[in-house]
Amino acid sequence: MDDFGQRVRVERLKRKMTLNQLAEISSLSVSFLSEIERNVSRPSLSSMRKISQSLDISLVSFMSGGDCGDPVLSEFSLIKDQNLKREKYIKDVRIVRANQRKKLCYPDSDNYYELLTPNLNRQLQVLYSQAKPGVDSGPPIIDPPGEKFLHILKGNWEYTIDGEKYCLNQGDSIYYPADLPISWRLLGEEPGETMLVITPPGF
Repeated sequence: MDDFGQRVRVERLKRKMTLNQLAEISSLSVSFLSEIERNVSRPSLSSMRKISQSLDISLVSFMSGGDCGDPVLSEFSLIKDQNLKREKYIKDVRIVRANQRKKLCYPDSDNYYELLTPNLNRQLQVLYSQAKPGVDSGPPIIDPPGEKFLHILKGNWEYTIDGEKYCLNQGDSIYYPADLPISWRLLGEEPGETMLVITPPGF
């Protein structure tokens, strides 16, 4: 992620957006954004999400150089361009083999997601994730408008969505608007696994 700041600057300038405008949209300070672009400051995951959403770009497209133990395929550098024209529905059949899933990971985090769909240039996105005991999401996350479906494969989880807490156990599912503030934590001493479906893709 050493070039994250440079990528932010390039995408901002492509949109003819000033630092002041990006600061206003993202609710981050001009000085902080300037430090990020100059690689003086390292943004948190929450700040990265705010920046990517403000630029109308998937956060994943900023992270094609991530390392989760397996190489991240170069396809991530091509996904979800703002001007990309998509077909309304897919026209082909694609298989994603278990050993060929694209892995997504964040800086300073041990957690990762595996993309179960071929890419993000689809009408929906399906992600599988594993989590270590005691992990949490940090500050509440707000994604662009859409819909999300979460299925608990393993573990006991506590999700806080728009201020209301929900306890979910293995086999439970929850469906919610993507643009509501959400945070979560894994309870107990056992690892957890989830499957998340998002439409439209906004991860």
